[in-house]
Amino acid sequence: MNSNPHLEIIVGTMFSGKTKRLIKRIRQYEKAGNRVQVFEPKKAIRYDPEHIVSHDGLKRKAFHVENVEELRGIYNPSIKIMGLDEPELFESEIVDFCIEHVNNGGICVAAFLLKDCFDNFFKFKDRKKDTSEFVRVADIVTYLKTARCNYEDNGIICNVESTRVQRFGLDGKPDSIDSPLVLVGAKERYAPRCRKHYQFY
Repeated sequence: MNSNPHLEIIVGTMFSGKTKRLIKRIRQYEKAGNRVQVFEPKKAIRYDPEHIVSHDGLKRKAFHVENVEELRGIYNPSIKIMGLDEPELFESEIVDFCIEHVNNGGICVAAFLLKDCFDNFFKFKDRKKDTSEFVRVADIVTYLKTARCNYEDNGIICNVESTRVQRFGLDGKPDSIDSPLVLVGAKERYAPRCRKHYQFY
């Protein structure tokens, strides 16, 4: 386990296990005696307002905040480890804040979607930058490829490695390019897709 100051990002499609990996990483640091704070945007709450929760039910206590300003107000500069789940839903200032934490001797572990359901780098809330900025400044990039394409044809599931996520409307068809960028949901609206079965825009 790397105990030197660094920024680690955990990326992948939906259902690839990003939050689960983040929670496990945080637990490793806690077992080593490090002080930890975990943050998630309020907009990302799916299952529990007091925890970050993986799709398979793994939980960890977290602060849910509206924006980076509120995060700064709760943040304790004496902590060693800062965990972030879904930081792509914050303003682009979150990248600078992570760098500040690391430059002050801390470790930051952030788990997020690198690309949106339209196959573009995810733009932050203020739309000034996108998630490629995290890739540029990260020291460690963990790209999870555990999600499998669940496209079904004549009763046969594709099951090829997923590289994208498709979002669907209530009619069961892929959302249009002019639909809202952020829509919190799970398997009822999103599905992992391989290149062959993803509908490009």
